[in-house]
Amino acid sequence: MKTNFIFNERPLPWHKVGKYPRQWALSSLLLLAPLATLAQQQQIEGKVQARNDKPIAGASITDLRTGQTTSSDSKGHFTINAMPGDRLQITYVGYQKTEMIVGQQRLMDVLLNEDNTSLEEVVVVGYGTQKKASLTGAISSVNNKEIAVTKNENVVNMLAGKLPGVRISQQSSQPGSFESNIDIRGMGEPLIVVDGIPRDKDYLSRMDANEIESVSVLKDASAAVYGVRSANGVLLVTTRRGSSADGNFEINYSYNRGWQKFLYVPNTVDALAYMQLKNEQIGRDFNSNYPVKMPNIFGETDFEAYRSGAKKTSNYVDAAFDKVSPQYQHNLSINGGGKKVNYFFNLGHMDQMGAYKSKSLNYNRWNFRSNIDAQITDRLRASLDLGGYADETNQPRTDIWAVYKQAWRQRPIVPIYVNDNLLYPNFEMIDNENPVVVTDSKQTGYRKFLRKQFNGIIALDYKVPFVEGLNAKATYNYDFKYSDNTDYKKSYFLYSYTPPVYDGNGQIITPEKYNAHEKNAPTTVRRSAYPDTHSLMQFSLNYNRRFADKHQVSGLLLFVEEYNKWDSFYAQREIMVNSEYLFAGEDKNQLANMEGIGERTARGLVGKFNYDYSGKYLAEFSFRYDGSSKFPKESRWGFFPAASLGWRISEESFIKDNYKFINNLKIRASYGKLGDDRSAGNYPSTIVGYALEPNETGWIFGGNLVNGALPTAIPNPNLTWYTSKTADLGLDLDLWNGKLGMVFDYFNRSRTGLLATSLDLIPGTVGANLPQENLESDRTFGYELSLTHRNKINDFQYFVNAQVSSTKNQFVDRVESKAGNSYDNWRNRNSNRYKDIWWGKEYAGQFGSYEQIYSHPTMVSSGTLPGDYYYQDWNGDGLINDADNHPIATYNMPLINYGLSIGGSWRGFDLAMNFQGAAKVYVQYSEVLAGPLQFDGGALTQFLDRWRPATAGADLFNPSTQWIQGYYPSTGSAMAEGTRAVQNASYLRLKTLEFGYSVPKEWLKILKIKNLRIYASAYNLLTWTGLKYTDPEHPGSAGGSSSGDIDVYKYPINKTYNLGASIKF
Repeated sequence: MKTNFIFNERPLPWHKVGKYPRQWALSSLLLLAPLATLAQQQQIEGKVQARNDKPIAGASITDLRTGQTTSSDSKGHFTINAMPGDRLQITYVGYQKTEMIVGQQRLMDVLLNEDNTSLEEVVVVGYGTQKKASLTGAISSVNNKEIAVTKNENVVNMLAGKLPGVRISQQSSQPGSFESNIDIRGMGEPLIVVDGIPRDKDYLSRMDANEIESVSVLKDASAAVYGVRSANGVLLVTTRRGSSADGNFEINYSYNRGWQKFLYVPNTVDALAYMQLKNEQIGRDFNSNYPVKMPNIFGETDFEAYRSGAKKTSNYVDAAFDKVSPQYQHNLSINGGGKKVNYFFNLGHMDQMGAYKSKSLNYNRWNFRSNIDAQITDRLRASLDLGGYADETNQPRTDIWAVYKQAWRQRPIVPIYVNDNLLYPNFEMIDNENPVVVTDSKQTGYRKFLRKQFNGIIALDYKVPFVEGLNAKATYNYDFKYSDNTDYKKSYFLYSYTPPVYDGNGQIITPEKYNAHEKNAPTTVRRSAYPDTHSLMQFSLNYNRRFADKHQVSGLLLFVEEYNKWDSFYAQREIMVNSEYLFAGEDKNQLANMEGIGERTARGLVGKFNYDYSGKYLAEFSFRYDGSSKFPKESRWGFFPAASLGWRISEESFIKDNYKFINNLKIRASYGKLGDDRSAGNYPSTIVGYALEPNETGWIFGGNLVNGALPTAIPNPNLTWYTSKTADLGLDLDLWNGKLGMVFDYFNRSRTGLLATSLDLIPGTVGANLPQENLESDRTFGYELSLTHRNKINDFQYFVNAQVSSTKNQFVDRVESKAGNSYDNWRNRNSNRYKDIWWGKEYAGQFGSYEQIYSHPTMVSSGTLPGDYYYQDWNGDGLINDADNHPIATYNMPLINYGLSIGGSWRGFDLAMNFQGAAKVYVQYSEVLAGPLQFDGGALTQFLDRWRPATAGADLFNPSTQWIQGYYPSTGSAMAEGTRAVQNASYLRLKTLEFGYSVPKEWLKILKIKNLRIYASAYNLLTWTGLKYTDPEHPGSAGGSSSGDIDVYKYPINKTYNLGASIKF
């Protein structure tokens, strides 16, 4: 009989049913479960509208249990299937999110309140926080999410293009170098304050982005409360703190894997091209080719050797550098707490490998952060913040700029290794330096930089009884920073080759020989130590209270004292054994010295008063009374007041009642006086400002020399602060519940008392130079504009933030001498003139033929050829010389900076893009980037685009010679000058592109995971620029000087591709 496992003829008790009937029964229940669920579901109809009864179209309604989503129509109506007890979430851009629980009713009316989150947003300001709506100063901010979307080892680079008025330029991607410039409104490097404590750019660069909550920028008189060093603006960094109302905690882990490659590296020519260029170079030397043409340096036999493969091109760049190098970042954080204690712990690690094939260039860092807040009593609250980093930078001993210079200029016909034998690196090179060997620390030695910084902050905040709104706070901070550097200079050998000598019978008379040439001798080890301690105490009274529901009053009175002490010491020994440690060295010729010592003390009293009447009329007044040990007693104190006013016109009835789409319209103005002591050094009252020269300076007592100190300058007892008077006029506008926003600022800063040395002459018998005095002044002015837009269309949310700023700098009073003629006075005068003016000749073109050369109205040299540059006779005297130099461009920082951030999300997918760029920025490159065959070396491939004879080896000075035109003149010509050499380096760069996906939370619940996101991103992905042959941010010479020649060889900027994930438990 056939068995029916579902309906057996003899039903058995359940506990006796076999496994197959049990499975069928369970399956039946599972199949019937959805039917039961559908039976309980009901269709909910509803309407979404605003408080003014206006229907809202496009609102998103989501059942948080099932994930089902729908949208309201043009009249605000919607329908959705849901079960009683389901929670519906209703959202729309510009309105507050609302949740409603489904009951037995089938009709649901939803009222959404306007979302003034952007106005209610709390912004970190000087010694406190304020709502964005009540700000009267020029303050911008970004949060952690906006910062962290950019993946980079340097936090400063992660801010580029995100803060209006903040200009950031990356100079290099060298591991551990952190070479990025930052300034606010072109005024210079700002004061950086982290959790209320002054830091420096090195500290900010090395922070872990995951530990940062927000970054605010004080750009106007609002910075005055920081007194000392605040004249260039203030960057306020706030770290993350714990928060949890239910006593739970969250664990977050993130991982990022990056692949770095150079954004742009010039390519060197191969051997065939090099030999052709050398032949052309000798061929255009008029004196050497007249009346008889010189023979070529390289003949057909030389060319054929490389064409056939008998000889090979030496490419030093490819031999020394990898195409791709890895980078890793890990981060683990714990965030939690309860009613009494909240905590945030963070541990981060990063490892960045440099591009050397030897793996000798690398950087790694550990970051830690622990922020704990405790409510001790109802009135007393305490916090303990611990943080810091430990990092290590390793590099070969030869400076990286020297490696690049040698790699780019070596001749490609010279082998890297003698006879291609890897045991014998070649000695017979330019400067007898082998750029491949010096990239290997195992062969030539290394430099190791170890840095550790620890900082601790403890604070007590007490609510004063009997005075509502009054708090007393005490803060103590201690920092310890220590650098331990090792310089290991190891001797090594390069080799030349002597071939064997044979007799007439082919017998060897003298065997071949590899001749050793010792480099870096003797081997030495040098250890340097740089301890640095810093402490800060703050005591403050804070008052904040609202009266009669319209008068909001707050005030601050704060005393601060700061002390900083540092010194440095090094020791060096010659090493005779194979060791890298000082103890293995010899006492003979050992060195030990203290390189410097210093200490600084500053005290200040800060006062601040804020008044807000009914959210309409806003005022802030502040002062800081500062004293600095950098100045003499008579002039060490300075008083720095500031004031700002704001009027929220949107709160007036004539706007509020008639233009409801205007959520915020505010005009504001600020004016303040700020001080700065950074450029003052230390007052030369004892050692500083004196030279100590043992056995050379002193007095004779009893026939013996007693060493003394030689003053290098006369101390100035009147030296004091330079002062900065800053004015700002701003407009804030928010429309349609935050869908569109605008901020505009015009600013002007005038500085007086800048340090300079008088040109007055004093007799040589004085034996010292004149001191610095507060003699000069300057002015900086410009504007900023930022536009924001955010919206939601069904499930798609997006935002666009755009910004542009322009800054000009001008000398007002400048210490300068007068020349003997009007041109030199005009040329060299700086007073009442813009700064950083580039002078040069006006490029007019390239000669196209000998006929054009012969008929040219100004004098040309006898060696001029077709393709050579010619310039305008700017002053019309018939000559081309220095008298034709005139203003042609500006240098250093760009005049215009801009940024653009675009992002969006849709059903778990998210996309973010950040653009950054600059306009009216100019650059000139020197040495190997300016012309081929420099220093009798090789050439870059860009110089192959040149004027050259159509027939190789033709006489260049024969008028009948046919030419092939190019961008550059023929090889060996004079390098470009003026507007031909100074290039427009304006650019727009896609700084960040990130695409991510967040796994639906419903999928993660079973694993107890709260959030899981995976992403792919790129850094410096695309660049649009008119600059030829190099990267627009790569540094060059400034103002035509040669001071930037070393910068030309800086480690290039990286392009990075990343894959990563973050998980939250």
